[in-house]
Amino acid sequence: MIEKQKETQNLTGELQKYIESKTRADEFSCAVLVAKNFVPVLEHTCGLANKEQQIPNKLETKFNLGSATKMFTGVAIAQLVEDGKLSFQDSVGKHIPDYPNQEVATRVTVHHLLTHTSGLGHYLDEKYMATRKSLRTIDDFVDLFIDEPLLFEPGSKVSYSGNGFTLLGKIIETVSGQTYYDFVRKNIFEKAGMYDTDSYEIDPSNLRPDIAVGYTHRLDIAGNMSKGERRDNLWINLIKGESGGGGYSTCPDLLNFSKSLITNQLLSPEITKIILTSYVNEGTKDGQTKSDGYGFKVWDINRVKCIGHPGRFAGVNDRFDVFPELGYTVIVLSNYDPPLAFDIAEEATKLITQYEH
Repeated sequence: MIEKQKETQNLTGELQKYIESKTRADEFSCAVLVAKNFVPVLEHTCGLANKEQQIPNKLETKFNLGSATKMFTGVAIAQLVEDGKLSFQDSVGKHIPDYPNQEVATRVTVHHLLTHTSGLGHYLDEKYMATRKSLRTIDDFVDLFIDEPLLFEPGSKVSYSGNGFTLLGKIIETVSGQTYYDFVRKNIFEKAGMYDTDSYEIDPSNLRPDIAVGYTHRLDIAGNMSKGERRDNLWINLIKGESGGGGYSTCPDLLNFSKSLITNQLLSPEITKIILTSYVNEGTKDGQTKSDGYGFKVWDINRVKCIGHPGRFAGVNDRFDVFPELGYTVIVLSNYDPPLAFDIAEEATKLITQYEH
């Protein structure tokens, strides 16, 4: 026991030094929480949540999760499956019978949507930029791509699709009779004790002091970057998040989510295992095999299992990594551009597998 405690102290000490080295170079603005058996062993914050108002980041600061919001959508779909209201093999048209794109309605399944094998694309383009300020509901977001043809035969390949998870939000609404936002709030956030997590509506003219503003080098939606000072991302960010991305959360809330997920408080052990199973392989690099489960990334890191999801956008970068067999949860939330949160998370992964495996 004493030896294990010493290893944990060494691990967190080395990670703390790494984070501080990044902070000194102004490479990082963040909140970091590392927990062992759901008990925090490292907590660190740096940088500003709002530069104009000089508000520092705190553990309780609400950061934009970007695509990590997809985890909540995956759990919500699984809850409806567990309740017998839908199946992973159901077609889109079974639950949205009036969906006008018949190619999608008849050929795309819930499984395809969850595993990025649907043939749907991603709506972050010039059309999104032109209508961004009016997007408030799941239907608003679905309208951005509802008429677009499939990019490939469903199930034939893997291609990241935010639109697939947006459409899953629409299925959740039609099956449950609730808005996506109400469903995840009641069935996930409240159950898990995540009271600072939601798809908050952002008013650029009246920013909340507890929400981190993103800061970016990005120049446009195409991803061109500047080398000058970072500017806020309010010109490109979602006004309100949706089932594919853009929700907000905190380090303590995400630790509660980790515990609730792993201890089967949100889903039965059987369904939890299903959503955390690897279905499609994204490839292997540097000893890490990355795959997709249902709303979760499933990593094999030198034979150590890790589940979670990253988030990345202009001024948005985060990692949520859980090592079920080793008992670690790593949460890194940043309001700077990628890959800064990934750097911290990868260093944590290296140290965890070094000291604990």
